[in-house]
Amino acid sequence: MKKQTLATLAALLGYTIFGFSFLFSTIALSQTTPITLLCIRMTLAFTALNLILLLRKIRFDFRGKPVKLLLLLGLVQPVIYFLCENYGISMTSTSFSGIIIGTIPVFGLLGGRLFLKESISLRQCICAAFSLLGVAMTTVGGTISFSPLGVVLLFMAAISSVLFNVISRSIAPHFTALERTYIMSALGFVTFTLLALVENRNDLSAILLPLHSPSFWISVSYLALVSSVGAFFLLNYANNYISSSAVSMFTNFTTVISILAGIFIMGDSFTTPQLCGIAIILVSMFVVSLPQKSPV
Repeated sequence: MKKQTLATLAALLGYTIFGFSFLFSTIALSQTTPITLLCIRMTLAFTALNLILLLRKIRFDFRGKPVKLLLLLGLVQPVIYFLCENYGISMTSTSFSGIIIGTIPVFGLLGGRLFLKESISLRQCICAAFSLLGVAMTTVGGTISFSPLGVVLLFMAAISSVLFNVISRSIAPHFTALERTYIMSALGFVTFTLLALVENRNDLSAILLPLHSPSFWISVSYLALVSSVGAFFLLNYANNYISSSAVSMFTNFTTVISILAGIFIMGDSFTTPQLCGIAIILVSMFVVSLPQKSPV
């Protein structure tokens, strides 16, 4: 199997994992705050990665490499992205926030072209536009409400997601996918632990309180081990072999998975506009993944 094909499958699997993460986040957030959840999530993820390094006796060598860009990678994802997404969603309706996050493929094309000089084809532009249309159709019938600050935060989340792919792609020749994932988890662990201590006034028992719930353990384990470790590793791997804009084009697959998870697992209702929106997103992803001939 070609590395480009394997990388594409890795990106799809990564965004599939993220799609289910909305379900587990909903369960976990019914028992704690977003900051405390992120603290526990990143602590568990960072611990797991350290165990992997210890058991496999892996050592990192950062000497002579662009460490500043590596740290910037960890800053934009997960720190800035999670903070902006969580608070942005809390200030806007689900329908509106979904549309804003759906702009990531569009920003991905612009970011890849601007920062990495990646070629953009007419097909990619059309598919990005139709993918956004598909996301918008899945929100038909939902309440549209927002605040100016919420809009700004959601756009910052979208841009952070794009910058993650751009930076990961640019430093791929210098750092392995595991090294990038490790630093991301390390910065997330430090940042969200400090924020959780401030939020809970240094009361460690308040931070650990949700761990008494089995459902919280199941949810946070998925979010930490499968999503924060597994999915981010897959996306960092994908950025080794395909363009950052190509990785971003698959972002809206997360919307498809989250909707289907809600329907088949949580028993949510399914509407005709959702079906049409999902079909448009899937067709756009299929078309954009076909071999390209003449970029412009």
